[in-house]
Amino acid sequence: YKGFFKVQVEAEKSLQERTAADTIIAKVGTDGIVAEEHPETEQLEATTDYRYTGANPNNYVEFNDELWRIIGVFPTDDGTGNIENRIKIIRNEKVGNIAWNNDESNDWSMSSLKEILNSGDYYNRVGSYSTTGLISEAKSMIGKAKWYLGGVTPSNFNNALASDFYSYERGTTVYSENSTSFVGEVGLMYPSDYGYATSGGSAIDREECLSHALSDWDSNSDCYNNDWLYANDLIQWTITADADYFSSVFYVYLDGYIGYNAELYIIDYLAVRPVIYLSVDVKITGGSGTESAPYILSK
Repeated sequence: YKGFFKVQVEAEKSLQERTAADTIIAKVGTDGIVAEEHPETEQLEATTDYRYTGANPNNYVEFNDELWRIIGVFPTDDGTGNIENRIKIIRNEKVGNIAWNNDESNDWSMSSLKEILNSGDYYNRVGSYSTTGLISEAKSMIGKAKWYLGGVTPSNFNNALASDFYSYERGTTVYSENSTSFVGEVGLMYPSDYGYATSGGSAIDREECLSHALSDWDSNSDCYNNDWLYANDLIQWTITADADYFSSVFYVYLDGYIGYNAELYIIDYLAVRPVIYLSVDVKITGGSGTESAPYILSK
């Protein structure tokens, strides 16, 4: 019996020492978590990430005294070239309808929304965000990350699959002299995050959804209705810009497709759901990931 209890104690100790990212990776194949392999891009080596899929997976987490959701675990550059597996989370609800940029430039590194989220009122929990901005405990769990700002040209957009968007996002094609990356704490989801979050349905499975261009998803309800990042009452900004036009950025439309430059421009007020990468030392210390019992985080 002594040996049994020693093994049990060691197993529990190991679980307590496991990072949040390792905890999620260990669940691959359950709760809708899938591993996605990606080839090398212009800005990132070949990687494997781990994403939640489906209409409503158990990926809820308590963060900032709110419900957020885990997009997945990603090999993440901390801005110095050091890459580690880290959890990326998104606010469950929008923080508001906000312009992507008050000036007509689709360079995220210079945008008004980037400032609000990373150093302005949202980041400092003041003004319009006095009850929804970041609290000190939440900020202590955020790690700086390299956000890839590669754009997509209209000629590539119409046929772009989630995998194509992934490559373009981590590429170096941008409008004019826009930045190709940004090191910061708070961003937005990528179009590829949205695409990869589907599980597909009974008529069209996940593999077939991922073989359809994201611009055509409005004709594939099995794809967007089984994608937890979709919201039928929100037009959601992404961080990815049009590489050919200065005032155009990609968004998730009400009908479930990725769109851009269709009478909606960066000065328009669309739904913003902040996204952050947890620091590598954050652990999951409680909860089951359901909406009623979200994962509890600690450092």
